[in-house]
Amino acid sequence: MKKYAYLLASFACIQISQVSIEAVSLTEVVWGEVGCFKIEMEMGTVYFEKDNGVSGFKSFVDNQGNDWVASYMPPGPNGDFRGFPNSVGNFGHAGRDSGSKTIVVDDRREGDCVVLESSNETFTFQYWFFEDRVAIKVLKSEGDYCFLLETVAGGTADEEDYFVLADGKKRIPSGEFLDITPEWFYLGDPKVDHFLFLAKTPEDDAPNENHRQIRPNGMHNMDLYSFGRTGRDRGYKTFGMSGNEHVCVIGFASADLTHQEMTGLIEGFLAQPFGSDGGGVVE
Repeated sequence: MKKYAYLLASFACIQISQVSIEAVSLTEVVWGEVGCFKIEMEMGTVYFEKDNGVSGFKSFVDNQGNDWVASYMPPGPNGDFRGFPNSVGNFGHAGRDSGSKTIVVDDRREGDCVVLESSNETFTFQYWFFEDRVAIKVLKSEGDYCFLLETVAGGTADEEDYFVLADGKKRIPSGEFLDITPEWFYLGDPKVDHFLFLAKTPEDDAPNENHRQIRPNGMHNMDLYSFGRTGRDRGYKTFGMSGNEHVCVIGFASADLTHQEMTGLIEGFLAQPFGSDGGGVVE
């Protein structure tokens, strides 16, 4: 009987392990007519552009099928502006050659976490894909840089798109905040069932961009949010973030969550962005 119980327990562990292994999966696809890594997670799917010196999020699709990045794609008149993390010298910007190369670390393409590493002469970023978030680790940097999200919240550029800071108030991005504290927020669209959260640690005095881009023809192209870059009114200047200690976390969450629950979720990710083991550098 004990042997039978042991076998059942072992079988259960194998099943749990198999579920864990399939929590994140990576394949290589053509998306938007370019080569991408497709990373599928429980919360949604990232299409990460990877060829011809390009790196970064080309699409970030929630489980309803809404693309919150849609770089080089509708909606909006200028999809070529959109992407993430869109750092200095176009590093991490979909559609723009920054001389970067992206590899799959350890060639691990499924599991509880999959890691991409993008490098050029100036920067090396690791992107850790978990089932419920993506965390960016900076391994190499020269000078100041930023984490910049150029987004169509909920998949379309709408007047009703909003962001929420720690105080719980819904706001339209207008450049109101030069440096937000604490350094996290989430975006919403009344038409969809998800929030997108963006957070950074440690806190600093670097600027935080938060404004809406309306093109000369009057069309709403996207909303812009950043850690480390000013908005249009101050000349899109990048300063205040340097070194390798900065970590950025991005992901989707259910719009059914209360503000208190979103606060707990985001603060938990900031406390342990790479999990309980601290996310040691993957070589």
